[in-house]
Amino acid sequence: MKKLLRKKEGFTLIELLIVVAIIGIIAGIAIPNFLGARSKARVTRVFADMRAIADALEMYYVDNTEYPPDTPAAGNWYDALIPTHITSMPNDPFSGAVYRYYCNGAAATDPGTAWLLVSNGPDGDEDIAEDDISWADATRVGGQLGGPDGARDPDTGVLWGYNLGKGLGGWYEPADGTTSPGDLGRGGP
Repeated sequence: MKKLLRKKEGFTLIELLIVVAIIGIIAGIAIPNFLGARSKARVTRVFADMRAIADALEMYYVDNTEYPPDTPAAGNWYDALIPTHITSMPNDPFSGAVYRYYCNGAAATDPGTAWLLVSNGPDGDEDIAEDDISWADATRVGGQLGGPDGARDPDTGVLWGYNLGKGLGGWYEPADGTTSPGDLGRGGP
């Protein structure tokens, strides 16, 4: 009796391994690109949030001829802005907390005339602290610190932030990669 030969259907182990390897290669290419795009989107969001907060701080200044103090005795600095000047305070997407705020004034006898907003940046570390701030440099900034459009010294092209951070190099420079160390900031007025 003659057996009928039937062709077996399905994939061989080699074919399955080749498909898994191809998927792994594609994922290896796509995931870093996705993470880079996500980091760039967060940086863009930080600067948009800071622009909105800067507008609120300037409206507060117009109404009060000073910026909100950053001292604990004065309460949360952002409470002075909500709801009159901004509807809600956005959180830093890198730390999950409210953006850090520094002001050169501390009380009614020493009204604030300059301010600085700071985000931890993509590395999540606090690279610029209050003790690092030189207010003489901060009053010259009047804009974004770190990132591709960060305020730069017109003579040297160096980010203002390197002066503001007293030579620490504490501001984010996007050319260093998606997880570049450094903070993001905005100074004013």
